[in-house]
Parts: sequence; C-alpha cells; structure tokens
Amino acid sequence: MTYNSAPRSVGRTEVQWTAVDPFAPDEARVLAQQVEISPAVRRTYVAAHIVSDETAEQQIRQLLERILQTGRIARSPSGWRARSHKADSPDDGSPESSYAFILDSACRRVVAYMGPAVSWFDQETHIPTEDLLHQLDERRRKGTEAQRLKARRQEEQAQRQAAHEERMRVERAEAEARRAAALPVPTWPLFDADHAYDWDGRAVPLPHPRRPVTDEETIRRAGRRPDVLFHADALNSPFFRDVPLEERPQALRAVVDSLLRAPTKGRVTIGPASITVNGLKVTFTLTPDCAVVRTLNPPKPGNNEPARYRADRWKLPRPKKSE
Repeated sequence: MTYNSAPRSVGRTEVQWTAVDPFAPDEARVLAQQVEISPAVRRTYVAAHIVSDETAEQQIRQLLERILQTGRIARSPSGWRARSHKADSPDDGSPESSYAFILDSACRRVVAYMGPAVSWFDQETHIPTEDLLHQLDERRRKGTEAQRLKARRQEEQAQRQAAHEERMRVERAEAEARRAAALPVPTWPLFDADHAYDWDGRAVPLPHPRRPVTDEETIRRAGRRPDVLFHADALNSPFFRDVPLEERPQALRAVVDSLLRAPTKGRVTIGPASITVNGLKVTFTLTPDCAVVRTLNPPKPGNNEPARYRADRWKLPRPKKSE
C-alpha cells in the first residue's frame, strides 16, 4: 500500500517538474534540519509506519537528508520533489515504490509524503550514504565521459564532413578549370557577339520567335530557306577558324544545306528549346521556329582540336536554271 499526503488539485493544471542535480551533503543536511514538517505529513507518516510523533519527526528529517543527497530531485516553480534512490526502494525501484517528499520552497516546508507501506527504517540493510554517493559520482563521471566521447566523435565526424566537402569543392573547381582550359581560345576573326547575320554576312536584328516547327520534313525545308539567319555563336565556331569572315556565312550555309538535304546526311532531333541536327561529325542547332541557326559544333570538354571546315567536303547544289 502506498501512502500519499499530497494535497488534491482538482481542476488545476498538472505541475511541471524538471530534473535537477541532488543537493550537496552540507546543503541537504541544513535543509533537512531546518525545514518545517506540516502536520498532515507527520500524521500520514505516523499512520503509515506506526511510530510516535517524535520518531516520525526524527525519521522524516533523516530520510529527507539522505534522499536530498542521493535521490532523484526535480524542481518546479513552487518547490522540489525528492524521490529516493532505486537502491532505497523496497520493491523494484519504480516511482510508485519510492519514498518521496514534496517541499514548498517559499515557506521551506514539507507539504507531502509518499511511500510504500514498508518503512525505510524497517529494511534489513542499507547502502551507506557515503558509498551511495560514491556510486552516484562514478555514474556521473562515466556519463560525463560518455557525453565527452560522444561530443568528440560528433566533432570528428563534422570535421570529416567538412574536409570531404572541401575536397569536393576543390575537385569541382579543378574540373571546372580543366574544362575551361580545354575550350579553345578564339584566335581567329570573330563576328560581333549577340548579333544575327544574313547569307551575305550583313548584321540584322534577331527576329521575334514564331510558332515552333515540329515536323521533320518541314524543318528540312524551312532550315534551308533564304530568310534563315546565322547567329554569331555559329559563325564564330572553331569549325570555321580557317575561314575568312566574308566567306563564313556561305560556308555555314553549305553545312546547313548539306545536313538538312536528306536524312542520310544529317539526323534531326526536336527538343523543347532547340532543334539539333548532326551528321558528318558536325552538330548545329536551330531555334524552334527554324528562323536562326544558333550554334555549330559546341566545343566538348577534352576536345582540344575540333574539326576544321574544308570547302571541298561541303558544296552547295548547283542552282536550277529557273533560279
């Protein structure tokens, strides 16, 4: 049977307890001797363990001093709750079988006592308080060492993670530098960037986007029309590095015409942002509406020596008599 002299709190919010460290021996001794014991606690203790008021007073203070040093202490805004150590419980060490006191910190008064029917003083053996304190110190020391070891492991893991991320950053930077070094540096004449040019090499404004062309047969016809423009990115391709500026539009026209003339020459791939045509080791892209040739032979990483344009391989068909 468990005796409980705690006042009822019907309709009140449950008290929130926060675990704290036990009291120091001197502090526990002073508090246990000076604290006031409420009459309700004394009556509960007397009825539970069949002792006199004087004995109850003495045992409560002695047990309270031990529990404050070795027990499980919790704090609330109004006071402390002190439960006995598991070694002091007559049963399994659970909270229900523990000896416990509740102290009001404002008036320094014991306001509640709870415990099993068996008195702590009727138990045959007790671990001496000094030995129990030594066990608690050892447990705290091991816990502190475990926490320190855990913190060190976490710090080492964080350092390894940071080192790994730094290595990855350096590797990405080095790879980016290698890719940049692999790109050919233009040493040939260039058209003005961000401009479009007609078949005769005259700069013209970029046309407004029109409806995309999604039929391959239409793409092959539309991409060879005289109104198709050539972007500077395509005319400045390393593929034309040996071709003079004035001859470059005609050379690009020959490449586009050759690859679009028949499926056996160039393969057409229709994408959401561009139309790609590749064949004869050459790749160029068209805008979705086939109005502008955007790029030709975009340099690939590691390709330090892209192909060169040779006029004898790229020839326009002879114009018809009607033309």
